Amino acid sequence: MRVIKVVITDRNDLTRKGLEGIIVDSGEPYQVVSVFAHPREAENYLTKYAVDILVLDDQTLTPLEVIRLVTRCYETHPGLGIIVMSQRQDGEYIQRMMRWGNASFLLKTAQIQEQLLKALQFNSSRYPFISPEALKLLGSRPVGTLTHRDRDVLRLLEQELQVKEIGQRLGISTKTVYRIRDKLKKIVDVGNNESLVDAARKQGLLDRKE
Repeated sequence: MRVIKVVITDRNDLTRKGLEGIIVDSGEPYQVVSVFAHPREAENYLTKYAVDILVLDDQTLTPLEVIRLVTRCYETHPGLGIIVMSQRQDGEYIQRMMRWGNASFLLKTAQIQEQLLKALQFNSSRYPFISPEALKLLGSRPVGTLTHRDRDVLRLLEQELQVKEIGQRLGISTKTVYRIRDKLKKIVDVGNNESLVDAARKQGLLDRKE
């Protein structure tokens, strides 16, 4: 199993240790390789060492500074996953953050441990994640969570087409269809193929059937 290298940045000593403990206690494949008090220290670290996921507390920066930092990180490290942890209940700020394909956003709540572990799982597979509390501030799913191709696959799954048929219809490989189907299951939080379409309807990704 490939090790997922994680860097944490948080200005609060106790919070940093708490986040590190959550990740360390979760076991493989995650490994905390370094922790920092300020995001710019972490950004400097990324220029020297390979990292898979950056857990970024945004307290020490303005929203614009956070967006610029995330932009720089993705420009220089396209495969990096970034999990922004915030107390800012600002829908526009969250929307701008979620424009990046592999960025995740968590509001700091009592459920932060559960949400952080879920975000790590998503980012490890290069999918975005947004905590339910943050999602409510947007009023709908953020742009970027589902691509047009994802939605095409979802609609054909609703029509009960098989994976091979979907691939032929869309001109993509069966491997790609499987990958998208797995992504969709993670987004709607179901563990089996049979529940996928129904869950997608309930979450507003497909029209409900009466």
